[in-house]
Amino acid sequence: MKQVLIVWLFAFAGLTKAEQVPYLKYSLSGSGSFYPYFTHSEDAPGILPEMVEAILVKAKIRGENLLLPAKRTNFYLEKQHIDFDIISPDWLNEQQKQDDRFIYSDPILPIKEYVVTRQSQPPVLTLTGIEVGTVRGYYYHDDQLFERVDFASEKELLQALNLRRIEHIIIGDLPALYWSEQLGIAFSFNQLHSEGMLQLRLLAKHQGLLKRINQAIAQLKLSGEIEKIEQQYISQLPIHAKGGR
Repeated sequence: MKQVLIVWLFAFAGLTKAEQVPYLKYSLSGSGSFYPYFTHSEDAPGILPEMVEAILVKAKIRGENLLLPAKRTNFYLEKQHIDFDIISPDWLNEQQKQDDRFIYSDPILPIKEYVVTRQSQPPVLTLTGIEVGTVRGYYYHDDQLFERVDFASEKELLQALNLRRIEHIIIGDLPALYWSEQLGIAFSFNQLHSEGMLQLRLLAKHQGLLKRINQAIAQLKLSGEIEKIEQQYISQLPIHAKGGR
């Protein structure tokens, strides 16, 4: 009887320990065409899934990635159906940056987006009052200045630009390079629109997990693991888009 009691106590202690491991739901899929950040491939899922998984493993946090469109990701986060996503605060306007419902991890990875046009277009001096192609559900820090024309994905943005349905689009540099190569569409990086760092945006109730998450990010940076994940995908992209950068 004593041996059975000891076994039961060890089992209970193990169960209690397992129950204490934090479990977070999140979404990284974006538009579904956010290559190379997200690919929908099981073997090579993209920069963001691999990077976030490495952070969670290092931080000893269990996670589940829900495949949601960008607009639904924002809604799920606001309703606390998921616990975090990943964005660049430079995509947000000042009011959104000050939203106390959310907290942010330390910076993880640099990211740029550009105002992209067809080749030989003059420099874009201002977006004020003009139509600009955007991705449905995405944040743009200055979209109160221009008229958004939403498309479903980065792929559709470049196709619309090529078909002259729109004269200006805003798109990340790496997705633009990838889809330019895949579709055979020439373009020009006309003007830098935002330049920042990707960070985890968590519900404020997870403040207690922020220290271990930031420690994990720091350790993965120091070991070179985050750079290794990024370069694994960037190395497969064309160095320059057709038409120049």
